[in-house]
Amino acid sequence: MKEVNPLFRAWRVPKAAPILIILLITILIAALALAQRPLEIAAPPDDVPPMGTFVFHATRTLRTADIRIDPPIDGTVSVRGRRIEFTPHDPLRPGGVYQVTIEAFDDSGDRFSETVKLRVDPLYETLWVYVKLDEERHRVDVYRGDVLVRSMIASGGRPGHETPEGVFRIQNRGYHFFSQKYQEGAYYWVRIFGNYLFHSVPVDIHGKVIEEEAEKLGCPASHGCVRLSFPDAQWFYETVPDGTLVVIDRT
Repeated sequence: MKEVNPLFRAWRVPKAAPILIILLITILIAALALAQRPLEIAAPPDDVPPMGTFVFHATRTLRTADIRIDPPIDGTVSVRGRRIEFTPHDPLRPGGVYQVTIEAFDDSGDRFSETVKLRVDPLYETLWVYVKLDEERHRVDVYRGDVLVRSMIASGGRPGHETPEGVFRIQNRGYHFFSQKYQEGAYYWVRIFGNYLFHSVPVDIHGKVIEEEAEKLGCPASHGCVRLSFPDAQWFYETVPDGTLVVIDRT
């Protein structure tokens, strides 16, 4: 048998090498294609709710980002690694379509720009509730589509007992409750979730309004529930059905 030159044997290309090279080239092409698509919206394919935090993803870690929206909407932008988060200061218009232009810089100083569409749930003639619990006067606004039906002064949770923010659906309701733990009760309660409710200003064990607590309406005062005046609590109880969308905003 003819002896193979050791030098040739050392440099002979394995049979599997062409396949490996093709695979590596394919991966490189895919990576380059992905780099040309720097931003993707993380919102679900269905229409988004009128309030919430909308998340966009980049393919690289970002240093800074800015968002412009048309029609204009003010909001807060934050960058967390590859995530860009935008939280509007006020509800988006139900049924609206917004052009969102994102400009961002990665850790290398490279600039990205992407424009996407954000479609808002039309809600049509459906009631929905927007709860605004910022440092100013607390309020609850009830809309029918994009039309304001009723605006009410409210009180959310005080420091240490903050009302959770987010998007919820009303679950059920009842006429009256009394908490032995807090020695307070209320009328016309409507459940947001868990032990968090809309209800009237507090009453004592005899059902009488606790004036000291009632005077706090409009300021952080509760143990996490959302308080309303008696007329507003009754209207809410009788008007807003179970399953209604509730957006709670503490920004």
